[in-house]
Amino acid sequence: MGRTGKALLFAAPLAAGAAVAAARRRRGATPASRRSHVLTVFRPLAELEATQLPGSLREIADGVQITLRAAPGGRGTEIAVRIPEGSAVTDGEVRRALRETRSLLEAGDVLLPSGPATTTPTWRNRPLQAATRNGREGGLL
Repeated sequence: MGRTGKALLFAAPLAAGAAVAAARRRRGATPASRRSHVLTVFRPLAELEATQLPGSLREIADGVQITLRAAPGGRGTEIAVRIPEGSAVTDGEVRRALRETRSLLEAGDVLLPSGPATTTPTWRNRPLQAATRNGREGGLL
């Protein structure tokens, strides 16, 4: 295989990765006022309607619209949160609140990694450190 063939083997996956990243950025450009964040919690709808939602979801409840409905197939309750136009609440705050609320409802506690790190920071694991540091707000790694 010649030099050009080797260069194409290297450049093709990079170009495909760049196209996927650009498509994700365009898709993520939806205004917050039109986006709903939905989470399924393994609790009956009647139980959640009878009590107030726990945790940080209650703290941001004034700035968002919260809808509860039965999940399909009797699999619990769907909690849908929509950020209205002009609200000061961000997507990251909604994701964090939903994650913490789900943890409180299903496990009884907010489970967070604590304690010293199990690895030594090196130049090789810097991308993973950056992803996990920002993963809590974005919800995805």
